Amino acid sequence: MSSSDNFANQKDSGGLLKIFFIRAAKKNHEALAKIGKQTDDFFRKHGVPKYVYRLNSRENMMDFVNVSKTISANDDEDVWLEIQFYRDAKHVEEVMKAMECDKRANELYEESMELITPGSIVFGDFIKSEGIS
Repeated sequence: MSSSDNFANQKDSGGLLKIFFIRAAKKNHEALAKIGKQTDDFFRKHGVPKYVYRLNSRENMMDFVNVSKTISANDDEDVWLEIQFYRDAKHVEEVMKAMECDKRANELYEESMELITPGSIVFGDFIKSEGIS
């Protein structure tokens, strides 16, 4: 099953999405990928499907501005998109509380923050907009 199939299957299962755009030096790609695989275990354990993608193209398309330009990514930086699916706001609170109490999760967070471009994380919480799709 492809990543897009996984996304299609998961998009209706979560009532709340957390979406993150992250910039990091390309030289940190492997280290961040390794940390990401380890955090997958934590999120899976707490019922949170998580998907990570790396920006493939930086060109604008017609009247659309590429996200790399809106978050000021340099040529030597990757732009990552992470999507986390939660049941609702209470589920987010439960997972965040579990993360605060998990020593390894905190270590992985600290390691990742040293590899990410400071001040570059852009995020938002989204709920399904009824009647649109």
